[in-house]
Amino acid sequence: MIFICDVMLGKLARYLRILGFDARYIRQGDDPRSFPAPSPKILFLTKRKTGTVRPHTIVVQGNDPEEQLLGIKDFIEPYIDPAALMTRCLDCNTVLIDVPKDEIEPFVPEYVYHHHDRFTTCPSCKKVYWEGSHADEMHAWMERVKAKKHEKVPF
Repeated sequence: MIFICDVMLGKLARYLRILGFDARYIRQGDDPRSFPAPSPKILFLTKRKTGTVRPHTIVVQGNDPEEQLLGIKDFIEPYIDPAALMTRCLDCNTVLIDVPKDEIEPFVPEYVYHHHDRFTTCPSCKKVYWEGSHADEMHAWMERVKAKKHEKVPF
């Protein structure tokens, strides 16, 4: 499943990436025609309430990313793969790759290097990731989102 988030949903795009989804973000000045057209496997997410009668478009409610996720929960839940959690770069959406620990030492703080064994990096923007305490918080957050009640949002 691919999500195209409009300019008003940058934080939601990052949260979808945490969940392992391909979540593309239309930034100010981007040409929307350069993104794939909405289809059954490509959903367009927007906060705009007018001009959104196109198929496969979801109008997202709320300003809080967790609240927004609850609003689209019915659409994403069947595609959530726990193995995909935290496998995409939060900044550029690229799939992360594993990097041997000895190659990562110059790019992380010494404490992190000595207390973690697994590192991933974004081949596009070179950002380095590791599972620190923030990973536990993300897992707990995902469980909270999965457990919460939600209302179905129509296409």
